[in-house]
Amino acid sequence: MSRRPAVQIVLSFVCVMALAAAPRGQQEVRTGAPPEIRALVDAVLKALDGDAAAWEAMAKERFSADHLNKTTAGDRKELFEKIRKDFGKLTFERATREGPDAPLQLHVKGSTGAIGSISLELDGGSPPRISNIKVAMGDQAGEKGAAGVPPPPIHPQMTPDELARALDGYLSTLAAADVFSGVALVAKGDVPLFHQAYGFADRANRIPNSVRTRFNLGSINKTFTQVAIAQLVEQGRLAHTDTLEKFFPDYPQALSRSATVQQLLSHRAGLADFFGPEFTREPKDRFRSNADYFRFVSARTPLFAPGARNQYCNGCYIALGAIVERVSGVPYEQYVAEHVFKRADMTSTGYPQVDAIEPNVAIGYTRRTDDGQLKSNVYMHGAAGSAAGGGYSTATDLLAFAKAVRKGLFPGSEKGIGIAGGAPGINAIAESNGDWTVVVLTNLDPPTGEQLGLAIMRALEPKRRP
Repeated sequence: MSRRPAVQIVLSFVCVMALAAAPRGQQEVRTGAPPEIRALVDAVLKALDGDAAAWEAMAKERFSADHLNKTTAGDRKELFEKIRKDFGKLTFERATREGPDAPLQLHVKGSTGAIGSISLELDGGSPPRISNIKVAMGDQAGEKGAAGVPPPPIHPQMTPDELARALDGYLSTLAAADVFSGVALVAKGDVPLFHQAYGFADRANRIPNSVRTRFNLGSINKTFTQVAIAQLVEQGRLAHTDTLEKFFPDYPQALSRSATVQQLLSHRAGLADFFGPEFTREPKDRFRSNADYFRFVSARTPLFAPGARNQYCNGCYIALGAIVERVSGVPYEQYVAEHVFKRADMTSTGYPQVDAIEPNVAIGYTRRTDDGQLKSNVYMHGAAGSAAGGGYSTATDLLAFAKAVRKGLFPGSEKGIGIAGGAPGINAIAESNGDWTVVVLTNLDPPTGEQLGLAIMRALEPKRRP
């Protein structure tokens, strides 16, 4: 299994995005299941309710020897973090299984609003051990697009015209069914072979998406923060061992002052998230810069002491943005514009004020609402993004970023990237490894954008993933 670059956010080696609904003929595993199966389910759920150390302890006890050999401790930790990021705190609903040799499906809901299943392949031993895990995410039951996407009818031997025609037919069908709205780009090397837009950027005014439309990237923006930190470290202006207190000696949360830059980068600093009931109640026009988010986060009680455990941390990246601002002497948004976006020739990437009149900006639409009806997500996030996410970009600019990474224009750059972000009404993915780059941006709910991006890349590089 090849290792992914340092800027990776998407975990794809075990994360298969599909619908969690039980297929016809599937039987529910009730309390009459064998004790060893019930014990296995209990162990997995208990570990997911804990931290990365608890998950690793469970893995060593419950994973098969073959699966432990095929994955590293880092891989297993990434899987745990991905599940916690996507679902938050899990609520177990039921377990189902099509037959004694079929995978065990744990159907779950998350505090993030996501639903899905965790598929456990068992080795048939006594007691049974987990030989593989796949995570399937889906939106609300019965919702269009929740059933996942069919494989695209493409292969890497197609001519550019054949590839473009096949992808356009495939995506047009999904757009007509209101499963997909957005932009897709496929490039070989540095040359785009396919770049098309579908659906509406503004449904109320019937403004269609175009290849110039900018979409909210969600957590992909964390990658740009990582690049900014790496640049300042390379210049000797910052060290991974520097603490939050060094830059903000009066940081309101004394417990968090010892958090290091490395702990902030690796989600081990324990800073409060900005999402939650308090943020929901706040007027969103108060959040127009990373500095605004930093004031909000720094006033919140931390989740745990730095280094105590690992937990996905938007607040950590907001703090990193504040550190970039303090070290560079310019606003975070200005720094990344001048030293990341400009360096990569990303001419349409930034942090627009979404309540202003901005050209070529897609409005996000979500069904994660009280009544399940498709609505704008404009009141779910701030008026602008932050160092943790919420900036906007185009497919062309993400291809430019992939080129810059491939050319080594940033510290620690490697050949490929695998980055994604998602939230209500937001889903974006950029995959680049070897010959191909695939970018899919959508202004509908996850996981359809990621599903499409991974499905297209899988079809073009069939040996890339098992």
